[in-house]
Amino acid sequence: MRQDSLFVLDCNYLDANRIFIVSSKRGEYRERRDVAIVCCGLPAEALNWGFLKPPYDDLEATAAAVRSYFADRKLPFNLTFRDGEQRPVLEKLESSGWRRKSDPTPGMTLAMPTSLPTPPTRLAIQTVRTLEQLVAFRDVAFRGFGYPVSVAPLFLDERLLEMPHVRCYSGLVDGALVATSMLIATGSVAGIYWVATLEEQRGCGYGEALTWAAVGGGREFSCGTASLQASKLGRRVYTRMGFEHVLDYVHLLPPEV
Repeated sequence: MRQDSLFVLDCNYLDANRIFIVSSKRGEYRERRDVAIVCCGLPAEALNWGFLKPPYDDLEATAAAVRSYFADRKLPFNLTFRDGEQRPVLEKLESSGWRRKSDPTPGMTLAMPTSLPTPPTRLAIQTVRTLEQLVAFRDVAFRGFGYPVSVAPLFLDERLLEMPHVRCYSGLVDGALVATSMLIATGSVAGIYWVATLEEQRGCGYGEALTWAAVGGGREFSCGTASLQASKLGRRVYTRMGFEHVLDYVHLLPPEV
């Protein structure tokens, strides 16, 4: 995939995290030319990170600035960047003590299809439009990901309903919400997030159907590409749907003191 195409995927990924973070009561999002900092305000390393941006002119200083930012807040964090031709970045940071995590986040894309599969018969899919529906959505989304439901309002609040390029989708079986997905459209990219299914409802095709719902939303925004970051659980499903693995986001932990 061309570097400029990968760049627009990065932009969607960062914009999604900006949306999740700036609406929270504790979070903060900062960005400058060489790095974007995503801070959830909680001691959750996976939700606190600095995203390194090319051309990596002064890598050591940028990494040190991110480390200082989180040290001041006494929060765990990681550095994240897109792997590939930037492998020397990884080697340079590792040589100075940064530790690579063993589980990079795969980025996958799908050319926008002309038609969508029919969802499972029992599943009804609705677009979230009210605060009551959003509360139910975030409860299931957090439960599906194994996150504490008590902090869901910090990241998915009613401001989402006012954003024209954001859509949330709920999947219901017999009136009970069982699965979720979210679309964040930026230019040509339909970013798909919060694809979650309650554990007891998995294996029925609901997560796949909610993913297709978000893809369909991207078509309505005239996006040409659907993009997502796959979990280990979801990657096989997305591959079956036709998504291709086009990049990896590598994560580094700071040097041990």
